[in-house]
Amino acid sequence: MGRTPGASAWRGAAYPQPPWLPSPTEPIDSPCRLGNHSGMTVRKSPDEYPPRDDAALLIAALNHAWVWYDARISRGLQVVNYFLVASAVLATAYVSAIDGKHDAIAAAIALAETALTAATYTIGRLQRHMATAARPALDDLQARIAERLTLDTFRQLGPPITAAYGVSVRILFGLAILLSVGAALYALVH
Repeated sequence: MGRTPGASAWRGAAYPQPPWLPSPTEPIDSPCRLGNHSGMTVRKSPDEYPPRDDAALLIAALNHAWVWYDARISRGLQVVNYFLVASAVLATAYVSAIDGKHDAIAAAIALAETALTAATYTIGRLQRHMATAARPALDDLQARIAERLTLDTFRQLGPPITAAYGVSVRILFGLAILLSVGAALYALVH
């Protein structure tokens, strides 16, 4: 059989298994390949980790809860930042449409701002709700670690966000929706 141009010479050739790779028949999580030199150890059963006696496990749990909390708060703040930028762009487009006597386009832009405001409020509220789910775990874990290390200053989370904060956010987003609806009505009536 002749060789075709572009065909590789190694295709179909049997090469020996490199010694540093596990054999294809050996399980991936086989304990015989793990050792102290690999940075991994064989897992212990959950009974070997008493929750009040193992500081490393408490710190790992604290890190997990904090990452959960921080990711949700960061996402909420990113949504608000995107909202502010998009609102500025839509406001500029609205003013340009009003100046150009394109009232229907201006009304559509104002209604798009209304939808954007409602979506931002909904997403932000959802992220805040998801972040508050981590607060009890964070408070408990910080208290345990502070007790274990005898450091009262380790408790870094302040009091939870009050209801007054939620009311002020609702008022601000409500005013933003009223403003955009009013802008749409102005564009249609003008």
